[in-house]
Amino acid sequence: MAPAERPPQQGQQQGQQQQQQQRVFTAREVQELADAGRFVYVCDGRVFDVDADALMHPGGRAVLEAHRGKDISEVFRGAASGGASHAHSRGARALLEGYCVGALEGAAAGAGGARGPAAAAVIDESKPLLPQVAKLSPEDYQAWVDAPSTGHPIMFENEWMERMTCTQWYVIPLLWLPVAGALMWRAVSQLGLPAGQLPWLAAVGVLGWQLVEYSLHRWVFHLRPSGPETIKLHFMLHGHHHRWPMDTARLVFPPLPAGLVMALFGVLLTALVPQAYATALLAGGIAGYVAYDTTHWALHSGAPDPFVTPTLRASHMEHHYQNDKVGYGISSTLYDRLFGTLNPDLKTKVQ
Repeated sequence: MAPAERPPQQGQQQGQQQQQQQRVFTAREVQELADAGRFVYVCDGRVFDVDADALMHPGGRAVLEAHRGKDISEVFRGAASGGASHAHSRGARALLEGYCVGALEGAAAGAGGARGPAAAAVIDESKPLLPQVAKLSPEDYQAWVDAPSTGHPIMFENEWMERMTCTQWYVIPLLWLPVAGALMWRAVSQLGLPAGQLPWLAAVGVLGWQLVEYSLHRWVFHLRPSGPETIKLHFMLHGHHHRWPMDTARLVFPPLPAGLVMALFGVLLTALVPQAYATALLAGGIAGYVAYDTTHWALHSGAPDPFVTPTLRASHMEHHYQNDKVGYGISSTLYDRLFGTLNPDLKTKVQ
């Protein structure tokens, strides 16, 4: 790879192709690239050329700027002094691996970096992924989705199906908040619900949605697949998000599957409680869903959001990059606290 070239980014072909393109850099070449404005770093004897815009570093762009062209080995392991130094997670290491372009001349490569799962020899990330993931063993598939990457992958061969998987965040409040408002109006004006009961029923609906959100995430989305068909199902539901957590076009649910879920809960609520109550509860649940999806988008995109607290952000980032058996709540940490899946050490991570 010539110094002026851009390295292949995640979401394009990697693995063997990436290894073939790696080269040996001198310290002077690394500094020249940094002086030219590239976000190049040395870590454990290897050279990384990072796409700062795609990476969306949680510490902000200033951290990337401050260390450009430097050896970040001790900073990355948390062995250096200073606020930017902390032990980075396995997920952060996996992200960094995607930007490796070679080795530093005269340096011994450290053992800290995984070279990628066996899926790299099978998966071509520049082509539709759903037909490919079924070729992986459950173990290789799980290792692959647990190594986060950057980019915008192609999931389906069918262009219409591919477009159906991508939804911009603002579609969610524009579509669903009017529905929630209409249901509240119907509960009071047409079904005879006393107006004073509407706020607390809507609040119960929001809390009910948060329980649904937590339960789906913990016990459905994180079921371990056991064969080709369950791998494909898992990949469509949640695997692609863990592999590409910063794919901003797929951070919210498309309207069609979300509508089916809402309709199902409307039927269940109507069967369990009087229709006026069911309508108000469903309205609250839909409002909770809007908060869930917009909060999820903000957590990954870095956009400001009134529901994103430092604790919630730290919990969700830990779920993605360190331990996917904690932090199942998206719009709040309430049920993580109730069910014991909030990391007790989280307080130290938000100070």
